[in-house]
Amino acid sequence: MSDSSQYFMSSSNDKIAYRCNGLESDTTIFFFGGYASSMTGTKATSLHKWSLKKNLNFIRFDYSGHGESEGSFKEGTITKWSIEAEEIFNKFKNKKNIIIGSSMGGWISLIVTKKNLNHIHGVIGIASAPDFIVEQWDKLSKNEQLEFKKRGSMFFPDPDHGDYEVSYKFVNDGFNNLLLNNEINIKCPIRLLHGKQDKVVPVNTSQRIIKKILSEDKDLIVIDDGDHSLSRIEDLNILFDQIEYLI
Repeated sequence: MSDSSQYFMSSSNDKIAYRCNGLESDTTIFFFGGYASSMTGTKATSLHKWSLKKNLNFIRFDYSGHGESEGSFKEGTITKWSIEAEEIFNKFKNKKNIIIGSSMGGWISLIVTKKNLNHIHGVIGIASAPDFIVEQWDKLSKNEQLEFKKRGSMFFPDPDHGDYEVSYKFVNDGFNNLLLNNEINIKCPIRLLHGKQDKVVPVNTSQRIIKKILSEDKDLIVIDDGDHSLSRIEDLNILFDQIEYLI
């Protein structure tokens, strides 16, 4: 059973790398990673191993400009990466489909789910970060916002992993994909995991998602000693339990 990378051409003509565990289950689990992450990270790799034990299809991929995929990272936006995620979803969707989104992938998973309501049967968010650019943008002074636009990029703070560079194009596009200002018309079961010690995306972001989402089967699980990554064994076991519930 091969887990080697395969590729497809996205609608933007980028060569997108993905991995599929090659099983023939009626249930497929999709993993949408975070900003500047890759499909070989701890959560994606652990999910792959767990899915093999459970005999479940598992799909992971790299957005353009990430990991093994082609394309420019600086040209990436929520719109572009959401389209790539939806193309992966449509390529591998099954009788039952569950999407797991981590950080920015939590934002993208909600966007993709809203567009495929009849085909997605469960969503799990890990430190979901919809609209995360708004808070960072609002922290900037008018002069800083003008300088950001002029330079084309700037660094946003990440206390755990060091500051990360964000393009103005990414931020400007993000404002076209905001979710938390309105009700989120998703009615499938949803589970959100969030670390109380998360220094990147505050817990109240997941609390806002829970309030906005229309699903009647929804729950937020706050992990008191958890950080933004939620990649420890104990965190992963909570994630696996939630997948078991959804399937």
